[in-house]
Amino acid sequence: MVIDELDALRDKYEGCAALAFADLSTKMILVTDSGSNLRREALDALCAEAALLLGANGKPALADKPGDLASVASTAQLRVFLRAQSEPNDVLCCICGPKMDADAFVADACACLDRISSGE
Repeated sequence: MVIDELDALRDKYEGCAALAFADLSTKMILVTDSGSNLRREALDALCAEAALLLGANGKPALADKPGDLASVASTAQLRVFLRAQSEPNDVLCCICGPKMDADAFVADACACLDRISSGE
């Protein structure tokens, strides 16, 4: 179940504040982790940011080709956006604290997204 996957990932990383599974073809957040308290407007903005950074519907917004990974970092927050390997419209949007182990998180988040996207 998608929520179970998202909850397990969030629980594993103390600095993870919110996770959202989105479909870039519709530019909609489909599911969030059960602990997320993001309002609809914030979720819509997160999805729009993913579409801008990764590209949507096979069309890049900022590069020559759509990307598979993008991140935005500040002193207060790290936002990570990942595209599924098997389904290019499936993305995971992540809001994390700035001191989290980003490399380990991205590896686990990619595996989580691939499981969700493939229906495992």
